[in-house]
Amino acid sequence: MSEPFTDSTEAVTDRPLNIPEYFLLLCLDDEKGKLLLDGPTVGMGIAGAALVELARRGRLEVTRSTVRSIEHPQQVFAADPNPPAWAHSTGLEWPLEQVWDIIRAFTRHRDAEQWINRFSRQTLRDAVAASLVKRGIVEEDESTVLWIFHRTRYRERNEHFEHELRDRIRGVLMDGQPADDVTWPLISLMRTTRLLHRLFPDVDKAHIRAAAVTPVGSPATELSMSEALLATENAVAEALTATTGGASALD
Repeated sequence: MSEPFTDSTEAVTDRPLNIPEYFLLLCLDDEKGKLLLDGPTVGMGIAGAALVELARRGRLEVTRSTVRSIEHPQQVFAADPNPPAWAHSTGLEWPLEQVWDIIRAFTRHRDAEQWINRFSRQTLRDAVAASLVKRGIVEEDESTVLWIFHRTRYRERNEHFEHELRDRIRGVLMDGQPADDVTWPLISLMRTTRLLHRLFPDVDKAHIRAAAVTPVGSPATELSMSEALLATENAVAEALTATTGGASALD
């Protein structure tokens, strides 16, 4: 089932990028604007990133067996002595708000891996890309190949966001700097999707694993974020097994 992520009416703001936006930006070739990974893998990565971001913001509780929407994030962060800025805000940017609305409206049991498979289709990826276009970070380039095949690429327009993020990730993986609640899940998602070694080929595997599996952030949301990341890993591994006929280790 493809989700109808409608066009955004969100005003352009200077808010920080969210985890799905950061992940897609890392998946794009800087010059050619094409994906560095196959579309289905990117889709699962973005779907997982959306669940992770919503958990980070206190809007989802993710366990091994279920995903529950949360109306009031201040309840999640009530015991946190240093709550994040969004602890008292119920606002979500597009398309995260639509992802959350779909989960909230669903009345039957569904675990995180099932949600990732549902949201992994191209509609969410296109919506996240449209958000980056609206922010002026990438520009959309549409063309037709051999007069038949429609092709859309997203070339980088503002390099600041990706360069700053890569420096932060490189600092964690190579310079011993502490991770945070953005770099930790992104390192995990890049490891899961096999993107990390393409962007940081010289990083020691032990450092990658340690950074990918060590939760960082608010104690109130670490567990839900970890479960969303594990579900993404499982979804990608199962898809890889289905297409190759055999399992493949991460490291």
